[in-house]
Amino acid sequence: MMANNEKSEKFEAFKAGLLKWKNEHREEYNEFARSMTNCDETHYCHIFKAVVCQMPHIAKEWELSWGDDSDETFDSMFILVTKENLPQQIADMFAVSAFNEETGGSEFWNKAMHLIGKKPKTKVRLSAPLLLSWLFYGKSFESMVALIEQQMSNPSVSRSDKLKCSLAAKSIIAASIKNGYRTRKDWKQYLAMEESVKKNNTGEWALQDVVKDMPNETDEKSEIGTENVFHTTAGRKKSKENPLIDYLPTDSCEAVISCIREFIKAHTSAMQQALPYFVLKDMRLRLPLNNGVEYAIALTKQFHDVKELRSEHSIRQAVGKLAGADTQMLVKDGKPQICRYIESDEYQKILGLLKEELSKALSEGFETNPNIPVS
Repeated sequence: MMANNEKSEKFEAFKAGLLKWKNEHREEYNEFARSMTNCDETHYCHIFKAVVCQMPHIAKEWELSWGDDSDETFDSMFILVTKENLPQQIADMFAVSAFNEETGGSEFWNKAMHLIGKKPKTKVRLSAPLLLSWLFYGKSFESMVALIEQQMSNPSVSRSDKLKCSLAAKSIIAASIKNGYRTRKDWKQYLAMEESVKKNNTGEWALQDVVKDMPNETDEKSEIGTENVFHTTAGRKKSKENPLIDYLPTDSCEAVISCIREFIKAHTSAMQQALPYFVLKDMRLRLPLNNGVEYAIALTKQFHDVKELRSEHSIRQAVGKLAGADTQMLVKDGKPQICRYIESDEYQKILGLLKEELSKALSEGFETNPNIPVS
């Protein structure tokens, strides 16, 4: 366990160093990222050449996987890349001259260039920190999928290569989700934006993307009349606008309010402040809160004097994120894995301790529990 923690800490420090480099070399990074987003083959050519020179076994496995019509996942490639710890190897790839003319004549290189393109003119010098910062913090997965789509539109590309391109795009998307770098929602948003660009209807896409997370009854507030009047859609019940204490039974309301007040002061993120919603709905109180909108309103009206309280909008969005089906690479059952936010060890621990605290408040009166973790 200690070894895993040390390895994780080293990896996070490695990524932090990349982010620092990226922020200190913005002009260089921006030119490179623009080139990759525009599917300019320049740097892809250099990367392939470096791989051929420095890691020929990985290049060979890529060639064999590409030619195997029964390989639809490229799993052997991903396993080999993971085993070789590719991010750490990239620095070595660019530490030596990888762009000699001998490699340019190899059979594998010719096959790769048939798909990617010939020798474009170099604009930015490719380096390890530049490439790695783009892979970890840029739109690397999206750019790779876009490049594959561009190659598939080339009439000279064979049918078998087009089929493999389709599987490669699928594998890139799957790897990005499995390893926690993208979510299914991220990809849906990206693909919708790409489609709008192709169809030249960006305005319609932008409007749909902006309003998709807005509850129908709170699309906009009236600027005329009373401050808290909401426009609602016909046939949909308007959310209540009461403080939290109005939802609680009279014999326990003060104790519960005191408990949640202290919890909010100690837990200052929107995600953490959304957690009482799930505890209150699950306990014997069975509060008549219809949704996260009512909870967010109730919380902000009840604790408007608590400076640590997040905005109504932030809390409402956090409830939706915790209750939703989106997944992320988080720690669950003591190990990193893909799961819903609310299933992570961090939030499950806070939920359990908050439930204990509220149960104590209901039965014995409120006492602050210093063991609820603050993060």
